[in-house]
Amino acid sequence: MKAKGENAVIAHLDSLKVDPELREFSETTLAEYDERIKELASNPDVLKSYRDRFETLKGTLAKVLSFEHLQKELNAAESTEQKLRLFYEQYGRSPGPIERKKMEGLANRVAKIKEELKGFELDEATIDMLRRREIRGTQRDLAHYSFAETETRAELIREVLPDLMQGAPVLFQGETGSGKTQLAKYISQKYLSKEPAVISVSEQIKESQILGARGLEAGETIFKYSEFVKAQKEGRPVILDEVNLMPHEFAGILHDLLQKRVGDVWTHPTTGEQIPITAPIMATANLKSERYKQRYELDVATLRRFIGGAGAREIHYLDIGKKDKGGGYIAPETLKVLGAVLADRNGNIEWDEADAPKKQDELKRFVAACRKIQEDFTLSIREGGEETLARTDRLAFRELVITLKDQIEIMKAWKASGFREPLQEIILREFFRKAEISGRAAKDRENMVRVFIANKFFKDTKPEDFKIQGLAAQSLRQWQGKE
Repeated sequence: MKAKGENAVIAHLDSLKVDPELREFSETTLAEYDERIKELASNPDVLKSYRDRFETLKGTLAKVLSFEHLQKELNAAESTEQKLRLFYEQYGRSPGPIERKKMEGLANRVAKIKEELKGFELDEATIDMLRRREIRGTQRDLAHYSFAETETRAELIREVLPDLMQGAPVLFQGETGSGKTQLAKYISQKYLSKEPAVISVSEQIKESQILGARGLEAGETIFKYSEFVKAQKEGRPVILDEVNLMPHEFAGILHDLLQKRVGDVWTHPTTGEQIPITAPIMATANLKSERYKQRYELDVATLRRFIGGAGAREIHYLDIGKKDKGGGYIAPETLKVLGAVLADRNGNIEWDEADAPKKQDELKRFVAACRKIQEDFTLSIREGGEETLARTDRLAFRELVITLKDQIEIMKAWKASGFREPLQEIILREFFRKAEISGRAAKDRENMVRVFIANKFFKDTKPEDFKIQGLAAQSLRQWQGKE
């Protein structure tokens, strides 16, 4: 300061755009670190220890990569073998000599890979690295695609991908919030390397939204193609979201397209333009149910044009129907996804050692409550029902369910709080208090509260904290065991 003058020093620091304390840190502390690193690098014992550790890590990684490669090859071989068998069963004919030889080769390869995997020695370090790589993979998928490729989802993708690569249309049917649309987007982005065109179908859809319409441009009448047609021209997959809502008179427009495959040419019915087909069509639909029997029923002609006809692929909530020996709900895939959300980049969940058992219990009870709600919602939609479904202790849900996306958002908020807040406070803030619920949906929220209380949440929570219109204090006290 004395040598250069105060103004000169301030100008210098300002030009560097750094805090004076940070500058001092870089000039002193970091310099000391550099010296220490040089000193350690010159120590042969340190270098040997580092080399040994590096070689061990390299060996573990090589083992992990070999294991993952074998697992992927097994999945591919089993999927191909299954597809060939289904093909011959579907068309009611036996494979010829060449086909039989191919299927025998696949069966032998599957058996050989299984033997190799069975003899694979997985030590603790290899298992730990496999776990961490799985967690990082889930974290990347959630960050890039808002989708987690779990075991059952991966199996479904393996089934449909060969058909999609050939341009065959695929229909995903499932309950609200089961991830149908996100699955289709994920397949398009990750496996087909194309950004899809998502067409939201409704009962008010117009023909122009499928084919396009005439319009004015610079004073001239031109035909403006729809996003649907543009995607076909650009080689991008099309996702028809909730195609079951499309009026039956529109189905005829799609029938010609749904019969096309990659390499075929589609003639636009209005302009007559010959458009090469270079990408498939995927569609989503809610499962046919007692409650929405008419509204959600696709016509037979449309179904036949999708792979498998009436046997189109179904996608349900993760772990649906899975129970332990005692009949309790279990959710291994859901817990894996939520665990990846809670973990850091190294695959560790930063729970205090003393609090970890309590927080694990909170997480398991939360997942069990969400599973119960999903199970009851699924049964309600399929079979109908009012207050409590007959013959069971299940609750009727008309409109609302806690989806995997809801659970992920709750986990993100819990992690962001540093796990300092009880999980039930996060659930209240991130789910129940997001919006005040009334009407038919309010009854669903009341039933959700009952499920959470049965899983040891909200034992002392007041009615107004749930933001549910009409929630009676007496009913809540009864559920809480106070009356």
